[in-house]
Amino acid sequence: MITYEVWSKRPNHFRRLTGLTLKEFDEVSDKFQSSYRSFVQHEFLSKERKRAYGGGRHTRIHSLEDKLLFILVYVRIYPLEFMQGALFNMAESRSCEWIHRLLPILDEALDYAHKRPKRGRNFDELIRDFPELVELGILGDGTERPVRRSKDKDKQKSQYSGKKKRHTVKNIIITHPKTNAVLFLGKTQYGKTHDKTCMEDEDIKCRNPIKMLTDLGFLGLQIFNMLIYMPKRKPRGKELTEQEKVINGIISSVRVRVEHAIAGVKRNRSVSDICRNTREEIPDLLMSIACGLHNERVAHRYC
Repeated sequence: MITYEVWSKRPNHFRRLTGLTLKEFDEVSDKFQSSYRSFVQHEFLSKERKRAYGGGRHTRIHSLEDKLLFILVYVRIYPLEFMQGALFNMAESRSCEWIHRLLPILDEALDYAHKRPKRGRNFDELIRDFPELVELGILGDGTERPVRRSKDKDKQKSQYSGKKKRHTVKNIIITHPKTNAVLFLGKTQYGKTHDKTCMEDEDIKCRNPIKMLTDLGFLGLQIFNMLIYMPKRKPRGKELTEQEKVINGIISSVRVRVEHAIAGVKRNRSVSDICRNTREEIPDLLMSIACGLHNERVAHRYC
């Protein structure tokens, strides 16, 4: 059985198992405890109970550190619920129950730690929190994740991505050009939706001028007060000039950092493997958690 007491004595193995170092784990654990106590207070103690809290069957994951380890292993490795139960010495049904209970708690804990990217925030708040973005600008891109082929024909058609040649969901991601932290995460949409349309659906508002570097997937995008830079497309039947090639190279050399950030987010197998969870809200929740854990890692790298 995997426990925090045993695996914390093996730092290298612990990092490979959870995606976090022990120092990063402790920082998340502090907020996770607050989030879990809030969950217990509202979900259990506020209801009329036939028995005292703590009665009934006994849990197999006793400490809050073990609970956090349980859910981090799930989002990092993304095993079958049967295998997750085997790793923590519990039945598959109880493993499923704990997964769906702890995922929102972990997401909330990352929000308490100010690591989860905000959803639907206007870019003036970004500039207020990160004033250096006025000079540096921001980096934007879309990322897709595979999902199971739906039995519903309309949903199946909406999820099919012509670019990836498979059924996917996608999100818009805005990152910091220096730290690679994910500053903004768009809502989860079906893979057929174009990147430009996804960005327009976010209804982003920006009073202060700010630069954003993107790829050609956002060609034609217009956002008030936002200066959008992207590589120049080669004209049909013609070639780019040497100056245009140099400019394209400069833009690409800066914009590649958003690709590095996406790769960091997808260190969690829960957002890189085919999503097996059938609840509608789970793919979006897993992406939010993966971005928060990525921000936790880069925060320690650049502190």
